[in-house]
Amino acid sequence: MDAAEIDALQEDDEFNVYVGSDIWLMDNHKWAFYDWFRFHVESGIPKLSLVHADYHWDGGNNFHESPEKAEEFLGADDEDLFKLIREGNLIGFDSFIAPAILRGFIDEVHFFCKQDDGSDIGIDDGLLAHSGTKQFIHHDAESLSKQTFSSPLIFDLCLDLFNNSDMWHQGEIWPDHDIRSFLDITKPLIKKARLVTVSLSFGYSGTKDDTRRILKMVLPMLKECRS
Repeated sequence: MDAAEIDALQEDDEFNVYVGSDIWLMDNHKWAFYDWFRFHVESGIPKLSLVHADYHWDGGNNFHESPEKAEEFLGADDEDLFKLIREGNLIGFDSFIAPAILRGFIDEVHFFCKQDDGSDIGIDDGLLAHSGTKQFIHHDAESLSKQTFSSPLIFDLCLDLFNNSDMWHQGEIWPDHDIRSFLDITKPLIKKARLVTVSLSFGYSGTKDDTRRILKMVLPMLKECRS
C-alpha cells in the first residue's frame, strides 16, 4: 500500500485488506476477530496468545446476556461468522476479543491500553475463568516487550493508541518520536508475531488526516520489522 492509496482511505466498515508480511489492515476493529479465526483454522494452530495495543480495552462481551446466540455462535462456520461480523451487533468494534476467547483459541491476552475513564478493564473475570484464558495488564511498553508467551503470538494494534484525545474526529496525537519509540520497543513482539492486525479506527484516531499520517509512519515500520 503506497502513499496515494493511504491518502484515498476513508471510513469504511467493510474495509479489511491484506497488505503483506502477514499483516491485515482494517478500519472497523471487529474484523480482527475474523482474521484471527481464519488464521487459527488455516494454520492449524490450536491456541494463540494475543497482544492488544489500543487506547481502548475493547473487552465487551455481547453474548453474555444471550446464551442462545452464544450457542449459535460457537457452532458457526466461516460463512456464518462473516455475516455475523458484518451485521456488527454481537461482534463489534469494542467487542471482538471476547468472541475469540469464547471460540477457545486464545489462551492469553496481554493488554497495553490507555483508557482510564472508569470502563471495565480487560475481559470479564467470569469469561476468563470459564475459558481458562489468562489476562495480563501492561502499563509500559518495555515490560510488554520482554514478555514471554505460552503460544504463538498475534500482535493487534489500533492507531487510536497514539491519540490522547477521546473526542470524536479530534486529535491529540503522540509526537512522531514517541510513536516510533513505541514500535521500536515492541519490535521483538512484532517480529515474532505469526499475525499482525492493524485497525485504522477512523474517528477515534484523530482527524482523517491524522489517521492517514499515522499509518504512513506505522505501516512501513511494521513491514520492516517483519521483512
